[in-house]
Amino acid sequence: MRPTMERETTRDEARGARAAGAGALAALIAAAALAACGGDAQPGGGASGAGTDADGPSLAAASARGTFRIELRPETDGFPLNEAFALDVVVEGADGAPLAEDASVTIDARMPAHGHGMLRDVELERVGPTEYRAEGMLLHMVGHWEVHVDVTRGAVVERAQADIELEP
Repeated sequence: MRPTMERETTRDEARGARAAGAGALAALIAAAALAACGGDAQPGGGASGAGTDADGPSLAAASARGTFRIELRPETDGFPLNEAFALDVVVEGADGAPLAEDASVTIDARMPAHGHGMLRDVELERVGPTEYRAEGMLLHMVGHWEVHVDVTRGAVVERAQADIELEP
């Protein structure tokens, strides 16, 4: 009887396994960090945390590189379906400080499964050091929405994303 030999792992297979392990470790660390901050990891790389403050429901998320964070507070009790609403948006540095004066902030909402977003452009008005107001938000369909808040400073754009499941 001949002993069986395990096949040697190729260099490319080893690299792939290391990369998969590193990706899994990064996902585990990100999920643990979000859980510690009260957030829920969402499919598609976005992260959002649902909460309720004295003014009602809110969503919170950190930017992709972690340099700023957002909180979204609809003026209504939740995010309405196919009704225009205003959204109070807090945008602050990771340390809680206001963004630099030369930073610009924009907001949009998209439905990635459908390949489209809102049917209107929404402008943000700065109403305080870290507070903005978005008038005329309109989520016109049931389903998964991603609210994108982009901060641009010079040639660098960084995004924070909060996820919403809109039900009938």
